[in-house]
Amino acid sequence: MPEKLAMFGGEPVRREPYPPYNTIGDEEKKMAMSVLDTGVLSGFVGRGNEQFYGGAKVRELEALFCTKYGSRYAISFNSATSALHGTMIAAGIGPGDEVIVPPYSMSATAAAVLMCHAVPVFIDIEPEMFCLDPSKLEAAVTERTKAVIAVNLFGLSSDMDPVMDTAARHGLIVVEDNAQAPGAKYKGRFTGRTGHMGVFSLNRHKTIQCGEGGVVLTDDSRFAERLQLCRNHGEVVLLDWETNRNADVVGFNYRLSELHAAVAIPQLNKLGTLNSGRISLAGKLTAALGEIDFIMPPAIRKECTHVFYLYPMLYKSEKLGITRDLLLKSLIAEGVHASNYAAPIYRCPIYQEHQDPAAGNFKRLFPEYNCKPDYSPGICPEAELIHDTKMVVTNICRYPHTEKEVEEFVKALRKIQANIDELRKLETGSG
Repeated sequence: MPEKLAMFGGEPVRREPYPPYNTIGDEEKKMAMSVLDTGVLSGFVGRGNEQFYGGAKVRELEALFCTKYGSRYAISFNSATSALHGTMIAAGIGPGDEVIVPPYSMSATAAAVLMCHAVPVFIDIEPEMFCLDPSKLEAAVTERTKAVIAVNLFGLSSDMDPVMDTAARHGLIVVEDNAQAPGAKYKGRFTGRTGHMGVFSLNRHKTIQCGEGGVVLTDDSRFAERLQLCRNHGEVVLLDWETNRNADVVGFNYRLSELHAAVAIPQLNKLGTLNSGRISLAGKLTAALGEIDFIMPPAIRKECTHVFYLYPMLYKSEKLGITRDLLLKSLIAEGVHASNYAAPIYRCPIYQEHQDPAAGNFKRLFPEYNCKPDYSPGICPEAELIHDTKMVVTNICRYPHTEKEVEEFVKALRKIQANIDELRKLETGSG
């Protein structure tokens, strides 16, 4: 007789909550205190002098990023969202322009485009890698297309070489949204270093963090200057500089504080160790899933490394005979972490509820755009199918979890398999 499922009154696999993800240690506390002791929590001034570039810790963090990633420039921001917006400004994206993006990402990937009064154009994802499908890119390019944002999702790189080839043929700027894959590699190159600009996140949920923060890496001096201007009141700074600089840049306050930079410096130094731990636990989970036929572990692109910000799996409903949603409900009842991932971005209300019925287009959202962007159901069938019926993610492959959490997750899956008849009855309403 199999052990009763928790959702039917049985003992769950795990009762205690997971320990919090906390990688802040003595190094971060010491560095933060060194800033607090000075009383100067930001070194930025919105004028055309040396303080335009920020304080000592901001510059130290940027220099460390340049050293670790072999980048000519690193420009810090107060979030990865503002950094993404900065890349669109640096790329000269404006009203009526189109930027190609994948639909399977955090909403900020496309919101950065909207913030420039430009139009996100969504193309589908690879069915097993979950990143932008480069084979769909060429057909999406129009005379209005100016850029592509490729998202390195869950810890794996997009297939950047064909993306760059297509971009080069059409004169497009490529931005890598590398928020989830810091330290991963694509054909020997660090993620975030193949596109013209690469965005890193220091948000509290990410592998390394300082609460909120972002960094853009680039080798292009013009992009770097535009990024620096847009984060720090560029239109005011230009009063103090020669007038032939990037005078079309509107500036914001996207500056990273000294306190945040101080915490981020030791965090960046820990990245290799933190990634190694994730990779090790993910390897153990992948090996264990080899004996479970209804879950497909994550695929890893040839000549690439995966750093497992999350551990994504594809559910095979034909093997188990229940829906993915019931599988998730059963896993959660057993006390293990499992969830779906974000819905395709174009399902968000801002894309679905801003049509102008009289004009039959999106003039309310894109007043400068004389075409109708397609945000209708079915435009990205792989992303919709994966979100609606297949995706299962877990975060158990991160510090401070151990093999114990991996074993619990696998035990919960086996327990569900052993009780599958009861679950099928629940779903069909029979019995």
